Amino acid sequence: MDLRIKKTYRALFDAFTELLEEHRFEDLTVAMLCDRAMIRRTTFYKHFRDKNDYFAFYIDELMSGLPQKQPDEAGAVSAEDVRALRHAILDDAMDLILTHERLMDNILASSMSGMLTNVICDRIARSIRERVMNLLAEDALAPVSLETTSEFVAGGIIRLFTIWWESGHDLERRPEIADVVDALFERTMTPVNH
Repeated sequence: MDLRIKKTYRALFDAFTELLEEHRFEDLTVAMLCDRAMIRRTTFYKHFRDKNDYFAFYIDELMSGLPQKQPDEAGAVSAEDVRALRHAILDDAMDLILTHERLMDNILASSMSGMLTNVICDRIARSIRERVMNLLAEDALAPVSLETTSEFVAGGIIRLFTIWWESGHDLERRPEIADVVDALFERTMTPVNH
């Protein structure tokens, strides 16, 4: 990727983070974002359709910073490796959310929170498919498809996070949430023996 594009994306990312910590999503405008990022609106529109499109990109960028586990040279990843990866992703995601508390408050207080959490859920489901489940055979979860299972788990994670956040996001409950997410994965994404 061109260095100028990288700088533009970084400026937009930082500006969007700041603005979401200050405003609800519906109160943000592309003009505000471009002014804060010190880029022209024409530059923004060369890369994104609108602020909703940018929000999806923003979530992708946030998630790209989460840990990843690659198969070893033999193509194997143990169940313990996958479990450790899930915990690492969950811990990093919770740390990220706690670092930007106002941002999370503004997303959930937004009149568009349903749409925003749907975008986040979609990105989590895709991440599950790409990061964790690509280690399984396509029919390993039969009769339910990988797509359906990842969407189900992502929805459960979003709901769990939302309940945790709205109940005061008590740090002492983090291990409990990690256990629930782990159980959700284990019970829905354990390969079926053929």
